[in-house]
Amino acid sequence: MELFVITVTTGICIGVIYGLVGLSFTAIYNASKIVNFSQGVLAMVGAFVGHLFVFNAKVPLYLGVVLCMAIPAICGLWVNRFFSEPLLKRNVPLVTTFLATLAGALIIEGLVGGYTHFAYFETRFVFGKEPVTFGLFRISRQYLAIIIAAAVLCIGYWFLLNKTKIGLGINATGIDPDMASLVGINLSRTRMLAWAISCGITGIAGFLVAPLILATPLMGLPVVVDGFIAAIIGGFGNPLAAVLGGIILGLLRYFFIGYISAGLGDLCVFIALLLTLALRPQGIIRVRE
Repeated sequence: MELFVITVTTGICIGVIYGLVGLSFTAIYNASKIVNFSQGVLAMVGAFVGHLFVFNAKVPLYLGVVLCMAIPAICGLWVNRFFSEPLLKRNVPLVTTFLATLAGALIIEGLVGGYTHFAYFETRFVFGKEPVTFGLFRISRQYLAIIIAAAVLCIGYWFLLNKTKIGLGINATGIDPDMASLVGINLSRTRMLAWAISCGITGIAGFLVAPLILATPLMGLPVVVDGFIAAIIGGFGNPLAAVLGGIILGLLRYFFIGYISAGLGDLCVFIALLLTLALRPQGIIRVRE
């Protein structure tokens, strides 16, 4: 029972991080129908900013959280401005734009890696390791903070996307940019806003997950792969589905690690991806057209 409780708690908490990265994919995809492969590196930037300001400079936690969202957002806007937006305006194939965002990510990764000599970032449990008990389940304050942050960000983004004019503009820009432009929506500005929101979410996800892993400048690739798979399993383009997909992915991985073999954790993730693509390619929750 103790192993079961630990497995479920860890799977949900790590899965929520996957879901947050998947949610950040959704924000940009809804506005431009492209997949931003710099998301993982921007999560690394969030972890690095936390290392610099929260743990080294000792700035107040609330200010550190703001910086962990703002600086990755600025980096994401730079990728959009110089790598994504020029290609979208030229109507090049989307795969070219995907690769361009990856190129921007590699530049950012190289800059941070050059500054840190690719060493590990010093990070700690900023909310404490003391457990909080809910019946049979004992969860650390850091894990609880991750779940609360994910719930707030997910609900907030869903509300923005479905209940505000800004969100309707983001959806319209992704569905039919020509028609959106004709009715007065500024396409470039709307896509910039979507990038800022997306990269801010990624930054806070990186800050929260950093104490749970060995955070380095090279942590971006595993993060982006897991977040991308979570979004596909849940339903690409749906913010709630991305978090659901992340939780399913986290539970699946840690049940395999805890009960079958530690070496099969990654393998089961890719098996789940293949089964989803074969049996339900639209994901668990179909995106409403």
